[in-house]
Amino acid sequence: MNQTMEFFLIILIFLEIFEIFWQRGKNFREYLNNLFYFYKKGVIIFILLHPTLYFIMFAQIALQNYSFLASLLVLIKIFDIGFKISLMDKIYNNKDLGSFETLLKTDYPLSTGIKGAGLIIYSTIFFFAFS
Repeated sequence: MNQTMEFFLIILIFLEIFEIFWQRGKNFREYLNNLFYFYKKGVIIFILLHPTLYFIMFAQIALQNYSFLASLLVLIKIFDIGFKISLMDKIYNNKDLGSFETLLKTDYPLSTGIKGAGLIIYSTIFFFAFS
């Protein structure tokens, strides 16, 4: 593993921690409230608050790695943001939330494992994609 990739991995970890920090919440309702706060300010602001997507695309270009795993990582991040925007749109327009409605009504706490899943998953895929 070269030093550039190690440096990029460390940056990715810090960016993921930033995303975990601003998306925090003790339960699913608080998590969605934090997301919705920034969504109301504007979709562009909401998208810009996901710097790992742009960093992964930058890493692909800088390291000239367009492998399946590297491209899959970008695709997963795009689907993640798209899903969140879809969910925020349903909340904003008072549409049916389906099975997520029961999560909003209950106060099940979000565990540390769920909150940190993105950090572990994205860092691991990044490591294997770029090493």
